[in-house]
Amino acid sequence: MPDSPTLAAEAPWADREYRYIVIEQSVRDVLQEFGRNLSLPVEVSDAVDGEVRGDIRASTAGEFLEQVCESNGLGWFYDGYVLHVAARQELSRRRFELTDVDVPRLRAEITQAQVGKPLSAMINAEHGSLEVMGPPAWIADIAQRVEALRQPSAPSIPAEVKVFRGSVAQPPGS
Repeated sequence: MPDSPTLAAEAPWADREYRYIVIEQSVRDVLQEFGRNLSLPVEVSDAVDGEVRGDIRASTAGEFLEQVCESNGLGWFYDGYVLHVAARQELSRRRFELTDVDVPRLRAEITQAQVGKPLSAMINAEHGSLEVMGPPAWIADIAQRVEALRQPSAPSIPAEVKVFRGSVAQPPGS
């Protein structure tokens, strides 16, 4: 079976209408305000800095976030509850061995959880591994999923049994 990428899902709030006028605000403030306006918890990495200048022309929340992130070198991941935003220099890759992991279930979970940009997850069935790339929160989420789906190895059964015969000795004077 060849390498198989997973497809990204869409955040439930991405299509909501969103209009916000930015007048020289810090990126951190713009992102926190974005979260407040959508009733969405936002976790912004300490490495995120800079200013947003000028009007952002977007009609939906997803377009707005995309433009803010694109123009400020940011990546994001939505875990279903919290929007995590990180600087591009924080993005990393990690490889997971999939020995004893329920791969079809993992693939389904990753597909459902892959909401963000840039994120990638590539399962290599031939080598029994998964390679992911994205913000730290995405990597941590995948690590938890892999370990949760790892099935314990069956205990090894000895091929033979040795029986030792002997007698019970009583200590002197008993």
